Amino acid sequence: MFFYTISVVFFWALLANKFATDSSENTFSPCTDSAKTDAYERFLNKHVRPDTPKTLDQNEWQAFIRRIGTCNRPVQSFIPFAQKQRVANICSPSGGKTYINNLCVSKQEFTFTTVNVDNNCIVRSVISETKYLLLACDNVQGYCLPVHFEPNPNNDGPDNKNPDCKNPYQNQAQNQAQFAHLNLSLLILTLLSTALAHFM
Repeated sequence: MFFYTISVVFFWALLANKFATDSSENTFSPCTDSAKTDAYERFLNKHVRPDTPKTLDQNEWQAFIRRIGTCNRPVQSFIPFAQKQRVANICSPSGGKTYINNLCVSKQEFTFTTVNVDNNCIVRSVISETKYLLLACDNVQGYCLPVHFEPNPNNDGPDNKNPDCKNPYQNQAQNQAQFAHLNLSLLILTLLSTALAHFM
């Protein structure tokens, strides 16, 4: 009976170790807390503006870039303002998949405008692109929102093997509850086995 009790305890330890290992294997970390409360607004100001030109005319974009004062950014991408909610949804299960670190990739392609600017603040090209979006997603004042536009030169799309983009703390709370339940069940089993051994 002593051997049986030791076996139960050993089995419990193995399960607890496996659970901890499985929980720590996720290399994705979108929606972690951001210290910058204006991070989402800054992202919108750089990439999703209501006043962007509706044309590919270089002269219009030249005037626009100078007016908003972003001559120091050699490559600038602008997504139509009408797509603002779809862009925000990339940082949620409905619109995005985890990519790497805190990056999420859109489940659908977007059409946006990329502007190339030289050192003298001269617009050299204005290109319409259709690609999957790679966005850094952080927790900003309680909401998982895009805070950075990452170039996607190879147009990498979502990998269905990766989890949806979402707040990792939700999974952690669920995992902790499951672990507590497993812990309690195995502890009761161990105590019952020990009590049974005393009566044998």
